[in-house]
Amino acid sequence: METWESLSVRPVPEWFQDAKLGVIVPWGPYAVPAWAPPSGDHAALVAEHGWQHALSNDPRAEWYANCMRIPGSPTWEHHRAAWGRLARYESFGRLFRQCLKASDPATLVDAIAASGARYLIFTAKHHDGFLLWTSRKKNPRRREWQTSMDVVGAFAEAARERGMKFGVYYSGGLDWTFGGLPIRSLEDLLEAIPTTRTYSAYVDAHLRELIIRYRPSVLWNDVCSPAQEDILSLLNFYYESVPDGVVNDRFGQFDPEESAGLGRRLMEHFQRILPVRKKPPSVHGSAAPAPRHLDFRTTEDDSAPAEEEGVWERLRYIGRTEESLLSVGDMVRSVVDTAAHGGNLLLSAGPAATGLISEPAISRLHDLGEWLRRNGEAIYSTRRWEVTEAVTDEGIEVRYTRKGMTVYAILLGTPAGRAFILPSLRFLPYASIRILGSVSHAAWFQEGRDVMVRLSEPLRASPAHVISITPAPRLT
Repeated sequence: METWESLSVRPVPEWFQDAKLGVIVPWGPYAVPAWAPPSGDHAALVAEHGWQHALSNDPRAEWYANCMRIPGSPTWEHHRAAWGRLARYESFGRLFRQCLKASDPATLVDAIAASGARYLIFTAKHHDGFLLWTSRKKNPRRREWQTSMDVVGAFAEAARERGMKFGVYYSGGLDWTFGGLPIRSLEDLLEAIPTTRTYSAYVDAHLRELIIRYRPSVLWNDVCSPAQEDILSLLNFYYESVPDGVVNDRFGQFDPEESAGLGRRLMEHFQRILPVRKKPPSVHGSAAPAPRHLDFRTTEDDSAPAEEEGVWERLRYIGRTEESLLSVGDMVRSVVDTAAHGGNLLLSAGPAATGLISEPAISRLHDLGEWLRRNGEAIYSTRRWEVTEAVTDEGIEVRYTRKGMTVYAILLGTPAGRAFILPSLRFLPYASIRILGSVSHAAWFQEGRDVMVRLSEPLRASPAHVISITPAPRLT
């Protein structure tokens, strides 16, 4: 039986630190309207405009049920025009169940596997409370608010058949069938978190059922955990069932008896999991405790935790429409930058109600996978090096990773000619270099505190190029 103290020294399994790329699949009734305003990245909206603006203009389709209830919001306007003012979100549940009958999870998982992802996380329950497995613990607030098919099981089987680890996402901190809508501000969000013992028991029963049925390699909780839930007991049960499993940093709990303190602590909790660059809106600000245990941290913005903060993951949304989709270059740069800073990139790919993602999204995932097939040696199973970033003489950003005796210098751009300078490095006299996935040969020359790399021919245009250096250079 683990204690909080023994869990604190539990090593994070190597497979997770080696994976570097995962994909999370948010899927539920919100995939029927499959719409959100193309307003950019949610974390950036919070940072630039504050929570109230970000919640009204949320670019995540998973928040449709909330945004459609905010008068004047883009989703409210869209819903009235597309579905009529009397259309209820509950009707999407019925339509979604009908679409499931014709869906083919294997096709979607094929596209995800083609991206080079090493793990897949599937949404068992999002904030709307809809269950995507045949749970015996049914929703007490809404009848038939779940599938009659084992969708979670189908994705688990398909992912594992393709060599990926499988994890489950579960929204423990929000369930809108238990109330709380609409959420217009951070204060509203805090008040929407269910605090009853009934809800706590409901969540605990679901998580244990998911662990028993699917043995998920990742248990990805969202927002927080109900205050009355016995998290230590749950984690013991999970690690006994899945010895190489990992949990994220969103199992924090707060005492519902302290109403004012609850708001202060939860505000700090959200500021930690979704950092903002500007001064956050005040909710009687105060410090908050971190979760009692985590295997990795998840951030939803462009910041990277300090090295001493341990294993981490960056969540990015690839978008649902042509105008909102990340480019291949954005995906490659995110993978490279995250790996250089010692983390995993988790791409969110939300399919339509039919279970399919758009052809442009499939094409981008495939192209990301092609880049990784040529250059994955510099990404998978790597760790941080002594320095993570640099800039060449012509202004191209460089990211470094390491594996054993080899360091990889990854150029986030294509040099204009056949020579470029890597600054502040000293190569050992017998060092060898090569350009991964290229026919161009490379030679190096020490020039004072820097190294010049000469190519036999110019590099073809690519989001990133990898120079392998063995043995590792020294910093100057």
